[in-house]
Amino acid sequence: MNQTTSNPTVSSSDFEGLDPKKFILIKGARVNNLKNIDVAIPRNKLVVVTGVSGSGKSSLAFDTLFAEGQRMYVESLSSYARQFLGRMEKPEVDYIKGISPAVAIEQKVNTRNPRSTVGTTTEIYDYLKLLFARIGVTHSPVSGEVVRKDTVTDVVNYLMGHEEGTRAMVLAPLIIKENRTLEQELTILLSKGYTRIVVNDETRSIEELLEEGNVEGALEGTELFVLVDRAAIKHEDEDTLFRLSDSVQTAFFEGEGLCWIKVVGGEKRSFSDKFELDGLKFEEPSVNLFSFNNPYGA
Repeated sequence: MNQTTSNPTVSSSDFEGLDPKKFILIKGARVNNLKNIDVAIPRNKLVVVTGVSGSGKSSLAFDTLFAEGQRMYVESLSSYARQFLGRMEKPEVDYIKGISPAVAIEQKVNTRNPRSTVGTTTEIYDYLKLLFARIGVTHSPVSGEVVRKDTVTDVVNYLMGHEEGTRAMVLAPLIIKENRTLEQELTILLSKGYTRIVVNDETRSIEELLEEGNVEGALEGTELFVLVDRAAIKHEDEDTLFRLSDSVQTAFFEGEGLCWIKVVGGEKRSFSDKFELDGLKFEEPSVNLFSFNNPYGA
C-alpha cells in the first residue's frame, strides 16, 4: 500500500468533505510504519488491502481500524466475553469517522477449544440458536405441509368462534388399554366420574350399558368417545372460558393427545397436541437442535 491517501486525486479539503455515512474516514494514521496517511474506505463494500510485506497493511486494518472499532463492539458484550477479547490501545491517529463496531479474524488459533468460532466467542451463536428455535417451521417431507400441534387455547378459540348459545360437546376417544376389556374400561371411567359416552353420535349412559350386559358384543366395531363436558357458548362469561379450558385439557389427557369437538347440529372436528403429520413424529424446534454440543444437533 502506498503511503498516500487512498485516492491521490482527492485534496485535503475534499477529504474533509466526504460523508462519514458513505465512507470510513481515517485521518493522519501514524501506527507503526504508517506515515501520517489519510484513507477513505467506502462503506457497505468488500474492500481488500494489498501490498508488499512491510507496506502497512496490518497496521492499517488491525492496529488502526479494528482497534478503534473494537472499543465500541466490546462494550456491548458481557463481562465473560470481554476477558477473552480484551481491550486494545487507542491507535495513533488524528481521528476516525464513520466507523462501526468491528470483528477481526486472524490466521491463527487463539483458543484451546477446537470448536470455538467467531459466533461462540462473540456469543452471537447463542442468540442464533434461540432465534431459529423460536421462528423455525417444520415441514413434512411427505406432503410438504407445515407440522403443528394444537393447544388448549386453539381449541377454546375454536369453540368461542361460534355464536352465543351454541351447544357443544368436548369428547375424548375411548382408548382401551392393553389387557383390559371394554367393560373394564367403562367401569374405570365410571369410577373417575364420567357418566356418559358417545356411540355413533348418540349419547349413552355408562351405567345403563353396564347393566344391559354384553357390552363387547353390543358396541363392537363402533366409534366410541368419552363425553368429558358439554356446554353452551357464552362469550363474555369467564367461568365458561375456564371450564372449557379445563375440559379440553382433560380430553387431551384421556384421549392420549386427541380431542374432538362436536357442535350440536353442526360439525365434528378433531384436535391433536402431538407434533405429528402424515404418520410421522417430528422433533419440535428447540435450542438443542442447533447446538453442536448436544446429541440432537451434533
